[in-house]
Amino acid sequence: MSSKFLGLALAMTLSVAHAQAQSDLCESAPDNGEVVSLSQATQRATMADLRPELATAEVRAARTERAIAALRPADTVSLEIEDFPGTGIASNIDSLQVTGSFSRVWERGGKREARETVANTAVDVAQTRFAAVEYAIREEVEILYAEAALAERRVALACDRVALSSDLETAVKKRVDAARDPLLAGARASSDRLQAEADARRNSVQARNLRAALGAYWQAEGDFQIDPNFLNERLEPREVDFSELYAPELDRLEAQRVRSSAQIELERSQAIPDVTWSVGVRKFGIEDDLAVIGGASIPLGSANRSKVSVTRARADQRRIDIERGVLRQQLLRSAVGYQRSAASALDGIEEIDTILLPSATEAVDLARDGYTRGAFSYLDIIDAQRAVAILREERLTHLRTYILNEAALARLTPPVDLPVTQTETPE
Repeated sequence: MSSKFLGLALAMTLSVAHAQAQSDLCESAPDNGEVVSLSQATQRATMADLRPELATAEVRAARTERAIAALRPADTVSLEIEDFPGTGIASNIDSLQVTGSFSRVWERGGKREARETVANTAVDVAQTRFAAVEYAIREEVEILYAEAALAERRVALACDRVALSSDLETAVKKRVDAARDPLLAGARASSDRLQAEADARRNSVQARNLRAALGAYWQAEGDFQIDPNFLNERLEPREVDFSELYAPELDRLEAQRVRSSAQIELERSQAIPDVTWSVGVRKFGIEDDLAVIGGASIPLGSANRSKVSVTRARADQRRIDIERGVLRQQLLRSAVGYQRSAASALDGIEEIDTILLPSATEAVDLARDGYTRGAFSYLDIIDAQRAVAILREERLTHLRTYILNEAALARLTPPVDLPVTQTETPE
């Protein structure tokens, strides 16, 4: 039995140095660099990200296609040789005929103008990628920033538990030394403190990892700090106009709808056939006999082909309209879901702040006071403190739900505070 007591005492003694190191983690406030706000993080990430460069390349490619669309069909120069001398009866060079001709396509029905319009709308479709890229960067950075802020709050809560557990351990140790409590009470208090310290270390590592992941978006050279007021400032519900929900995909579909309309006009222009005319000179034999030749050709069946192509373009336009309607429905459902989840989380936070947490905190004070007077055991204090820790963790869970849902809801409104980026490319 004495060996067990010796082991418990040795464990309590060896934990002193480790407790001092953990105390430094919670009590010290090192300068981890500048405080970076969410808007600054979003701006830096947008400026450093290569995805806008990819969008720029797509716009340049679309503008090249527009330049090509403005060109008329290429002219044709041809040279033909007939009745080339052969052997025997075909060896007479007088039968040789050489023909040179020039051909040009006369486009009719406004085909070139329709092609240019389609190419212009293709540029507009490519430019919608900028908004999609900014939206994606904003979403990724905002989620990481919120998670990093929540991790910092978890570190603070864990350090509060460390402080409470250390105070309890000190009080229990005094009673153990005075033989008023068993040695097991001191070991239990020490174990509770060690668990709090482990939570603080784990949360601290997680917070550093999240800051590093966030800083990787702009290749941050060193550590930085999350805005300490970020979470509190976000506890403000916002009004949302569900009739003006936004997503970059809507811009893309609208640009595609306009392009589809231009494609319909292009297909209609194909109903009027083009005329290919040619003119040339033909030389007969070895004499100086020459003749001027000319001709024209018109393809048949253009109207039927155009009708089928117009039907196909109209079907594609209808598909885009339906897709836009489906997307608007999805946005509305998502917005309502985000709003309800945020409201529910906010109610949970209010209940914990106004009812549950004050009651649990009072229970801790009563348990500690009773323990000092000998009315309660150390287990009563541990249980009361654990109830407070559970409520604080539950509040943080509600806060995470609220922050992320409010952020998602805000992203469904037209952006007004995004950093300005280069959306124009050279002609």
